[in-house]
Amino acid sequence: MDIEFINSLITYRKDYHRSRVEFAAKQFLSGLFRHFEAKKIEKYPDYIFYNINNERFADYNTKTKDFYYSYDKIYSVLKLEFGLNVQKINELIQDEVNEHLKLGVITPYGYRWINSKRWMNT
Repeated sequence: MDIEFINSLITYRKDYHRSRVEFAAKQFLSGLFRHFEAKKIEKYPDYIFYNINNERFADYNTKTKDFYYSYDKIYSVLKLEFGLNVQKINELIQDEVNEHLKLGVITPYGYRWINSKRWMNT
Protein backbone atom coordinates (compact mmCIF):
# COMPACT_ATOMS: atom_id res chain seq x y z
CA MET A 1 0.00 0.00 0.00
CA ASP A 2 1.20 3.47 -0.72
CA ILE A 3 1.30 6.23 1.89
CA GLU A 4 -1.34 8.33 0.13
CA PHE A 5 -3.86 5.51 0.35
CA ILE A 6 -3.09 4.95 4.04
CA ASN A 7 -3.49 8.65 4.76
CA SER A 8 -6.84 8.71 2.98
CA LEU A 9 -8.03 5.77 5.11
CA ILE A 10 -6.94 7.56 8.28
CA THR A 11 -8.73 10.72 7.20
CA TYR A 12 -11.86 8.74 6.33
CA ARG A 13 -11.82 7.04 9.74
CA LYS A 14 -11.42 10.37 11.57
CA ASP A 15 -14.25 11.94 9.57
CA TYR A 16 -16.45 8.89 10.15
CA HIS A 17 -15.75 8.96 13.89
CA ARG A 18 -16.38 12.73 14.08
CA SER A 19 -19.70 12.41 12.25
CA ARG A 20 -20.81 9.60 14.60
CA VAL A 21 -19.89 11.67 17.65
CA GLU A 22 -21.77 14.69 16.29
CA PHE A 23 -24.77 12.50 15.48
CA ALA A 24 -24.80 11.15 19.06
CA ALA A 25 -24.46 14.70 20.47
CA LYS A 26 -27.35 15.85 18.27
CA GLN A 27 -29.47 12.95 19.56
CA PHE A 28 -28.65 13.96 23.15
CA LEU A 29 -29.68 17.58 22.49
CA SER A 30 -32.77 16.58 20.55
CA GLY A 31 -33.91 14.44 23.48
CA LEU A 32 -33.51 17.37 25.85
CA PHE A 33 -35.20 19.90 23.58
CA ARG A 34 -38.19 17.61 22.97
CA HIS A 35 -38.84 17.59 26.72
CA PHE A 36 -38.47 21.33 27.29
CA GLU A 37 -41.48 23.01 28.86
CA ALA A 38 -41.65 26.71 27.96
CA LYS A 39 -42.53 28.96 30.87
CA LYS A 40 -43.14 32.71 31.00
CA ILE A 41 -42.99 34.64 34.25
CA GLU A 42 -44.71 37.97 34.71
CA LYS A 43 -41.71 39.30 36.64
CA TYR A 44 -39.43 38.69 33.60
CA PRO A 45 -41.59 39.52 30.56
CA ASP A 46 -38.69 39.45 28.07
CA TYR A 47 -37.71 35.87 28.88
CA ILE A 48 -38.92 32.41 28.06
CA PHE A 49 -37.60 29.76 30.43
CA TYR A 50 -37.13 26.17 29.29
CA ASN A 51 -37.45 23.59 32.03
CA ILE A 52 -37.60 19.83 32.38
CA ASN A 53 -39.48 18.70 35.50
CA ASN A 54 -39.30 22.27 36.88
CA GLU A 55 -35.51 22.30 36.55
CA ARG A 56 -34.16 25.07 34.32
CA PHE A 57 -32.06 24.08 31.31
CA ALA A 58 -32.19 27.26 29.22
CA ASP A 59 -33.74 30.65 28.79
CA TYR A 60 -34.31 32.95 25.86
CA ASN A 61 -34.28 36.74 25.86
CA THR A 62 -36.93 37.75 23.31
CA LYS A 63 -35.49 41.28 22.94
CA THR A 64 -31.80 40.48 22.44
CA LYS A 65 -32.31 37.02 20.86
CA ASP A 66 -29.79 35.59 23.33
CA PHE A 67 -30.28 31.93 24.21
CA TYR A 68 -28.64 30.96 27.51
CA TYR A 69 -28.22 27.24 28.08
CA SER A 70 -27.01 25.46 31.19
CA TYR A 71 -23.26 25.12 31.38
CA ASP A 72 -23.53 22.20 33.79
CA LYS A 73 -26.38 20.29 32.18
CA ILE A 74 -25.66 20.90 28.49
CA TYR A 75 -22.30 22.51 27.69
CA SER A 76 -20.16 20.39 30.01
CA VAL A 77 -21.81 17.16 28.77
CA LEU A 78 -21.16 18.06 25.13
CA LYS A 79 -17.60 19.13 25.96
CA LEU A 80 -16.58 16.29 28.27
CA GLU A 81 -18.65 13.34 27.06
CA PHE A 82 -18.62 14.06 23.33
CA GLY A 83 -15.35 16.02 23.07
CA LEU A 84 -16.89 18.90 21.13
CA ASN A 85 -15.42 22.41 21.03
CA VAL A 86 -17.41 25.55 21.79
CA GLN A 87 -17.96 26.38 18.11
CA LYS A 88 -19.45 22.96 17.33
CA ILE A 89 -21.53 23.05 20.53
CA ASN A 90 -23.02 26.42 19.59
CA GLU A 91 -23.71 25.21 16.03
CA LEU A 92 -25.59 22.20 17.38
CA ILE A 93 -27.50 24.37 19.88
CA GLN A 94 -28.49 26.75 17.06
CA ASP A 95 -29.72 23.82 14.94
CA GLU A 96 -31.78 22.36 17.79
CA VAL A 97 -33.24 25.75 18.72
CA ASN A 98 -34.38 26.20 15.12
CA GLU A 99 -35.73 22.68 14.82
CA HIS A 100 -37.54 22.33 18.15
CA LEU A 101 -38.19 25.82 19.49
CA LYS A 102 -38.60 27.69 16.18
CA LEU A 103 -36.89 30.82 17.53
CA GLY A 104 -34.95 31.68 14.38
CA VAL A 105 -31.50 33.20 14.63
CA ILE A 106 -30.18 33.27 18.16
CA THR A 107 -26.90 33.92 19.92
CA PRO A 108 -26.18 30.87 22.12
CA TYR A 109 -24.29 31.13 25.41
CA GLY A 110 -23.33 28.41 27.87
CA TYR A 111 -24.12 29.92 31.26
CA ARG A 112 -23.88 29.04 34.95
CA TRP A 113 -26.75 30.10 37.19
CA ILE A 114 -25.07 29.13 40.45
CA ASN A 115 -25.45 32.33 42.48
CA SER A 116 -28.00 34.20 40.43
CA LYS A 117 -30.89 34.91 42.81
CA ARG A 118 -32.62 36.83 40.03
CA TRP A 119 -33.41 33.54 38.28
CA MET A 120 -34.33 31.45 41.28
CA ASN A 121 -37.66 29.59 41.14
CA THR A 122 -38.10 29.87 37.38
